[in-house]
Amino acid sequence: MSRGKDMTEVAVSKPITLKALIGITILSAILGLVGTLWHAFLPFISRCIQSGYGVVLSEPAEMAGLPFLILMWVLPLMLLSPAIRRKVNAQTLTYLYVTGLCVAGFSNFLTPWCNFLYFAGSKGSSATPPEMIQWIPSVVAVPADVADSLLLGGVQNIPWGTWIPVMIWYFLFIGLFAIMSVAVANIFRREWIDVEKVVFPQVMLATETLVQVGGGDAARNRKRSFIVGLLIGIVFTVPLALITIFPWFPDIYAWRSYTCGPGSQQIPPDSGLYSIPGIVHFAKHPLAFAVAYTLPMSILFSGWFFMLIYEVLVNGAYALGYYTALPNTGSCGRIWCGEVSPLIGAPLMLRVVGGGGLFGLGIMVFFLQRRYIGRTLQAALGKLSRDELQAFEKDEPTSYRNSWAMLAVSFILLIALLIGTGFSFVMSFLIVLLGVLIWIWQTRIFGLAGLHIEASGAVMWVPRVLFYPVRPQNLSTDFVLGSLIWQAPSGRHPLDGWGQSMFSAFGSYRMASLTGTSSKDVFKVSTIALLVSAFVGLIAFVWGASNYGVGRLHGTTTLWASSMDMWSTSFMNAPSSGPPNNWALPFFVGILLTVAMSLLHSRFAWFPHPIGPVFAWSFASALFGWWFAFLVAWILKLLTLRIGGSKLYEQMGLPLVGGVTSGYVLITFIFGIVGIIRFFFPF
Repeated sequence: MSRGKDMTEVAVSKPITLKALIGITILSAILGLVGTLWHAFLPFISRCIQSGYGVVLSEPAEMAGLPFLILMWVLPLMLLSPAIRRKVNAQTLTYLYVTGLCVAGFSNFLTPWCNFLYFAGSKGSSATPPEMIQWIPSVVAVPADVADSLLLGGVQNIPWGTWIPVMIWYFLFIGLFAIMSVAVANIFRREWIDVEKVVFPQVMLATETLVQVGGGDAARNRKRSFIVGLLIGIVFTVPLALITIFPWFPDIYAWRSYTCGPGSQQIPPDSGLYSIPGIVHFAKHPLAFAVAYTLPMSILFSGWFFMLIYEVLVNGAYALGYYTALPNTGSCGRIWCGEVSPLIGAPLMLRVVGGGGLFGLGIMVFFLQRRYIGRTLQAALGKLSRDELQAFEKDEPTSYRNSWAMLAVSFILLIALLIGTGFSFVMSFLIVLLGVLIWIWQTRIFGLAGLHIEASGAVMWVPRVLFYPVRPQNLSTDFVLGSLIWQAPSGRHPLDGWGQSMFSAFGSYRMASLTGTSSKDVFKVSTIALLVSAFVGLIAFVWGASNYGVGRLHGTTTLWASSMDMWSTSFMNAPSSGPPNNWALPFFVGILLTVAMSLLHSRFAWFPHPIGPVFAWSFASALFGWWFAFLVAWILKLLTLRIGGSKLYEQMGLPLVGGVTSGYVLITFIFGIVGIIRFFFPF
């Protein structure tokens, strides 16, 4: 990185070398192997928010620590070696960040430790009922005896011959989607990154660490604020890590009681707030506030404003005689316990409205950007003149023809994989099409707000309406395996195998834009890192689970989470319980609401952002309490801008929250090592 210049003004033109790409391949394999085994031996209690290497901020952000760590690991090497210091620049650091970001998506607790096991262990004796097993092909799941051996471990001779076909199937299942994700990012990169400059908050936080490692004027101008934030992060996190790992340490944060795993405050029965029917949780994880502080003011306002509307609606409905069980139900149950909850139960069904809202937001993404999408298709089909094409594709990672071809080929191959697995053509097509669409829409929200909307039912209503208004009497692969796919990879967490690859691809281009790194090089690095880590993680999983057992590693005594009966039962409650006529109206109300809000917001900047009801009426806001983080961040950012304008925000506010994030990641990584040592040498 050039000294004396702002890193964002440095254009790096030197293309990445073959030697560097080989190094990225090796590094991706090592990081994927270590990351997967890290989550094997890490204390189970640390998996939500304190894995250090993996997730440091769980739902709804699912932010990984590895992209931050890999930058921090470089700093001592630079201090010790002048030769390394001379070679490290913005380009090098961007490659490392992109590698860490992509690898983290396939070497965490959810993938492969949960999601691969959902498929591979589904024939276990304590998993799927016999009448369903016949619809699970041998390339998807290992035999019952092999699956059962994963519980206790101690397998002397791992049956790799049995495992390899299953590993290849799952690798293709997630790898083909990763290629589609990169292709989608290539197509939308210019509009989202260069023109709109979509924030991607998690990338913004990591940029502050990258700036400090790289040095230069940008680092000097922000150093003091970053160090203050770093110290705040360290001072806060050390007691939290001690509370988590050591039972004897005083619970000064009240983290062991009435705290949801991702770090939100539940409402205890002895609280004065408990009697309020519509009371919801409060976020108290420090990184929730750090992420929120980087968001646009319109997003922050809309997020907490629609939670205020939620309170008015819920308490008003209670006064009219609805939801009478709320005051006698725990604060978690008020949010997600079926008909008790105004998010799920009639008449409000606000989560269903929000799910429709996400679908409506997706419609508007394509509607408002239809001209841009059309122009990329013109470029791909050779409809532009040579000069127009050169100008349009000047800074692109590859030609639009190549990107659209990547998308089409991987799309077709994933459909073919599902058909070969036993799915019908129609179901295969819908799974892939709606899977791509939902993660484009979720990526848009991730770029704007730094989070995703979990289990919204935004696309699951399609198979429910078309094929499964009631549970089918005649089973099929479409229903048995489809129930899992509709909910986990295409409807739940980005770390469930599909979504994070798209988040990573867009996040990589956002970082490249901030550091002046070639998008062509980042395209190569991200593709390699995604595919290598996706396969290496599966090898590490099979070795770790076979030797140590998921029972010992994660406290699992049965393969209940691999039960297709459980997944199909859950699927029949998506997006809400009962047949479609029970929930279709609020779902379509949500679509119309966000379509109307999108049109109004695009015309009147002061009008609330349409993300408001989608976010506020979801688990992200009510269960995990992020509405509170939005409110606090809105107040702090408003004060920052009123006092010192954007200069104060950029030179003090952003470095401060970036430092807090890095301090948190650093301490949780150190205590993660302590936890792993305890696995082998209990103390």
